[in-house]
Amino acid sequence: MEGSFAYYGTLIHSRTTSDIEILTDTLIIVDDTGKISHIYPQLEPENGRSLEDSIGSVLNRPDAQLPVVRLESPSQFLVPSFIDTHVHAPQFSMRGLGQGLHILEWLDQITFPHEAKFCDTDYARQVYSRCVEMGLRQGVTTACYFGSLHTPATKILVDVCLEKGQRAFVGKTCMNNPDTNPAYYREDTADAVAGTQEVIRHCRAVDEKGDMVRPILTPRFAISCTSESLTELGKLAKEHEHTYGVGQGVPNQTHFCEAQQEIDATLNQYKGFTCEADLYAHYGLFDHNSVLAHCTLLSEADQVKIKQQGCGIAHCPASNTTVGGGFMAAPIRKLLSDGVTKIGLGTDSGGGFSCSIMDAMRLAVIVGNAREMISGGKEERLKLDEIFYMATLGGARVLRMEDRVGSFEVGKQFDALLVDMSDPPPSRPSESTYAGVHTMMDGESRTAQGIRQVWEKWVMTGDDRNLTKVWVGGKVKKDITRGKS
Repeated sequence: MEGSFAYYGTLIHSRTTSDIEILTDTLIIVDDTGKISHIYPQLEPENGRSLEDSIGSVLNRPDAQLPVVRLESPSQFLVPSFIDTHVHAPQFSMRGLGQGLHILEWLDQITFPHEAKFCDTDYARQVYSRCVEMGLRQGVTTACYFGSLHTPATKILVDVCLEKGQRAFVGKTCMNNPDTNPAYYREDTADAVAGTQEVIRHCRAVDEKGDMVRPILTPRFAISCTSESLTELGKLAKEHEHTYGVGQGVPNQTHFCEAQQEIDATLNQYKGFTCEADLYAHYGLFDHNSVLAHCTLLSEADQVKIKQQGCGIAHCPASNTTVGGGFMAAPIRKLLSDGVTKIGLGTDSGGGFSCSIMDAMRLAVIVGNAREMISGGKEERLKLDEIFYMATLGGARVLRMEDRVGSFEVGKQFDALLVDMSDPPPSRPSESTYAGVHTMMDGESRTAQGIRQVWEKWVMTGDDRNLTKVWVGGKVKKDITRGKS
C-alpha cells in the first residue's frame, strides 16, 4: 500500500440536507491516487494488538505497512473541505469597499474600475495567486470563479488554480452591452464569445478531463449582456453539453434575482419576459448545469422553474446583507422545504467582506433567523446541520461534483480538513503566538453528544487557524503545527 495513508478517529460529514453524521473510532484509508479506498466505522483494536496490526487483519493483509495517524477525540476531527460556489477572483483585493451603495452604483463606482486593472497580466497573476492561496488556507478546495472580461487574465486564473492545486470552475465574464457597461470596461459581442471559446480551449489543453479545472460560461447578468451575446453563449452551452461525459457539459453561472434594482432593469431591457427564469431559459442558460448566485428575491415562478430544471443556487449571505442596498436573504427554508437540494454557500468576495466559508456559515445562521422573524415564523430558521451541508455536499451538488467530493465515501477524492480545537499546552495557556480557537473540555466531551458540541463550537467560533491540515485529492495543501502559524 505504498503511498497510501490513514487516519483513525472522528469523521463528521453530511449525507442528507438535514443532519450531520458523526463517525467515531473510524479508520479512513486514502490510496496513492488520492481517493478514499476504505472506511471502517467503530473499529477498535483487537485484544492485545496494536491498531496497525488490527488494520492488517481487517484488510486481510497482515504485512500491510500503512502509516496511521490517531486523532485526539473530541478535539480533533476530519470534515470534508469547503466549496465556494460564488466568488469574484478579481475582487479579492477590493473586499470591504462600497458599503452603503446600491448594487448598480457599487458596480459603477467601485467594481468596474477595479476589474479594469486586470488588463495587466502581471497584476492579474499577483492578485489571483493571493486569492487562491487564501482560499486554500481557509479550507476552500473548490471554488466557482467569475474572472474579469479579459481573456489573458482569465487564462492566468486557470493556470494559478492548477499550479496551486485548488479545484475550480473559471469563467471569463461577458459584458458587451454599451448601454449598461462603461466604455473603458466592455467588449463587443464577437470578442466576448471568442474569449469564452479561448478559455474553454485553454482549460481543456491544461486539464483535458477536468479533474481540477473546468470552464464555466459567465454572463455577468442579463443587463450586462445583449440578446446577441446571450444567444451565442447558449449555443456554446449546447455545443459543449457532453464535453466532460454524457450530461456533463460546460456549466453556466450568473447573478440571479439579486436585488430589486437589478430585476427591474432586467425586465425593462428584455421586454416580453415576466421573470428571470424564463429569460435565461429562452437563451439555453437555465438548466441542471446552471449556478444561480443570490436568488434573494425569487418570484413563485422562478422558484418553481429552478426546481423543475434542477438549477443550483449559491447562497451569499455576506454580500446580501452588506452591499446592494438593503438587508436581503434568500428564501433557503422555502427552497429546502420544496425539495430543492442543490444549494451551496458563496463568499461572493468582494461584495462579501470575507473570503471565509466559515463566516458565510455564521451569516447564514443570522439571515435564517431574520427570515423566520420577518415571515412570522412561517420560514423556520436554518439548522447548523443544514448550513454545514451547504458548505460541503450541497456545494458539490450545485457544481455537479457530488460523485467526487463533498462527503466521505469510498471512491471519492480525499478533499478534507483536519480541525483541531484542542486546549493550549499547560505550559503556555495564554501565549499570544498560540494559533486558533480552543474549547474547554469536560467529562462529557468524549461522548457522541460531546463531540457534536465541539463541532458546533468550531462552526460558530472557529477560524482558519483551527484548520491544521488541508488536503486536495490526498495531497496536503496546508500543514501547520498546532500553536505555530
